[in-house]
Amino acid sequence: MKGEVVLRALRRILATPEEIIVRKASTLVPPKCPNCGSSSFVKIGGVIKANGLRIQRFRCKVCGRTFTELEGTPLKGLHDIRFALVVAYLFICLKMEPRTIAKVTERSCLTVRRLVARVKENEKFFKGLLASLGVTLGTGCYSR
Repeated sequence: MKGEVVLRALRRILATPEEIIVRKASTLVPPKCPNCGSSSFVKIGGVIKANGLRIQRFRCKVCGRTFTELEGTPLKGLHDIRFALVVAYLFICLKMEPRTIAKVTERSCLTVRRLVARVKENEKFFKGLLASLGVTLGTGCYSR
């Protein structure tokens, strides 16, 4: 039974378009200017990443600084957002060690350790993001 729940959760993470993950992340941490902290800004287009993901850009009305909707979130600077969520799920909900996650996902141990460190620092954010995507493993995911 638990194996089915884990597979369902991983399928849900991997099937969710990154655009939806980004939008849910920006509802958890609403964009604000990293320079002055203002919430007064205008949309000025977007950045298209190498994988085709479009990230909204903003310009602060107060200081003029430009920034993206990922500014201030733990997802800023990540190349593969879905993989970060898989690592967060495996680490937080299943309590897997980074070395095991690296073996299971066939990714570099160093990459996985960096992601696990980011997940540890921002555990509340990742739990909220996983929950907003409907990914849970009962109470085990939230007992840590």
